[in-house]
Amino acid sequence: GRTAEARRDPTRRPLLVVVTDGRATFGPDPLGRAHVAAEHLAARGVDSAVVDCETGGFRMGLAARLAERLRAEHIPLGEVTAEDLTDVVRGATATYRGVAA
Repeated sequence: GRTAEARRDPTRRPLLVVVTDGRATFGPDPLGRAHVAAEHLAARGVDSAVVDCETGGFRMGLAARLAERLRAEHIPLGEVTAEDLTDVVRGATATYRGVAA
């Protein structure tokens, strides 16, 4: 069913911002479950952005793969500014409302 917020303002949509190194570490097949959940959210049209906080010399690229499954923008942490996140939110809002970003 629809949430009370959706009934009050049907133009509002969720925006999921994930801050992760991409390493799922809990339970059986954590990466598989994360990817299934991401594909489910993408199929439902949830706008998303993944802020990749993976560090170190050996990078696995798991956050980027999660972003692909979410159909989300992938933003490496070293490149993130407050303005970047604001632009992502504005872009998602404009896309939904049919307004030029």
